[in-house]
Amino acid sequence: MTNERSLPVCCYCGACAAFIPDYKKYSEEEVVWDKGCGGTVSKGFCFSFCPRTFAACRLCEGECPRMEYGVCDFSPCASSPEGRILGYYNEILSARATDKGVRAVGQDGSVVTAMLYEAVRSGFIDAAVVATRTEEWKVEPFVATTPEEVLLGKGPKYTACPSVLGVWDAIDRGYENIAMVGTGCNIEAVRRLHALHDSSLELDRVKILIGLFGTKAFWHRDLVTFLSEREGIDIRDVERFYVSKGNFMVVTKDKEFSIPTKDMEHCVRDTCKICEDFTSQLADVSAGSAGSPDGWTTLIIRTKVGEELVKATASAGVIETKKMSVEGIEKMERFAINKKYGNYGMIRDQMEICSACMTNPYSFTLQIGRGD
Repeated sequence: MTNERSLPVCCYCGACAAFIPDYKKYSEEEVVWDKGCGGTVSKGFCFSFCPRTFAACRLCEGECPRMEYGVCDFSPCASSPEGRILGYYNEILSARATDKGVRAVGQDGSVVTAMLYEAVRSGFIDAAVVATRTEEWKVEPFVATTPEEVLLGKGPKYTACPSVLGVWDAIDRGYENIAMVGTGCNIEAVRRLHALHDSSLELDRVKILIGLFGTKAFWHRDLVTFLSEREGIDIRDVERFYVSKGNFMVVTKDKEFSIPTKDMEHCVRDTCKICEDFTSQLADVSAGSAGSPDGWTTLIIRTKVGEELVKATASAGVIETKKMSVEGIEKMERFAINKKYGNYGMIRDQMEICSACMTNPYSFTLQIGRGD
């Protein structure tokens, strides 16, 4: 491919690289494409499912099992019913793994790890797409097919993962009941692919989508440089990252130190600055720390299959749950509002300048065979 340039809002979800044959893969955590491509490489197919084309956001609604609740409020412009700023849901809980060993290797209550561990063990799913990392903290999708392999995805990474590539890998390897863990953009990409009604993609094998809360992800290259220049830290020496009270915490074998997250804004991916989805609203069940006490995970149960997973895991004694407090829900809503409306100006600006939005030569409705 000649005259390559990157798409500045690429969220590195993995969808285009996974589902467009012979499409150019990723370079430095973002897709590259022909200058002026306008979708001609993929005959417009990419515009049908890329979560950053800003086109036909109501598409997901047509296939999303949350339609039982009514009209989607996914747009920041929508007049959301009271309490729905977090997206539509059945129930919100605080939960944690009952095994202290599992809690020790995960984040907060380690509930996502515990749920997937039990789901694979019990046969609820036969494969789980999780995010693993290299020694240099480059994040990669991994198809876990045993409880022990699930543990390889433990802990937060804070850089983007092309999780949809892992879904394709799991489908290609013949697994029938697949779970994927991902951020809001990963989840949206799969929902959009589902809505194409293309049986050749075999996405009916994806049984459940677990979404992670997210405010921002860092460019890997910028994170490596920042840690080296500011703290003199080789990223290969880092054992763990986590966020606490507005600080980015870095743990090595010898020490632990904090960096104000505001000092790391230059490391944030461009796509995160135009994202409005704090709670992975299109997931079957969403998980994160916001709203729950320390050591617990917040679970937003959105669909029947999400409810089945949480109940089955709790019934097996693998996790314990309790009702989310009103104060906790209000705290989550503040985070969600801040992200939706805080980024809205940049979203509008990007819609005006993004050539991927403006140069699509194909009708979006033709791709799905209907007009909504």
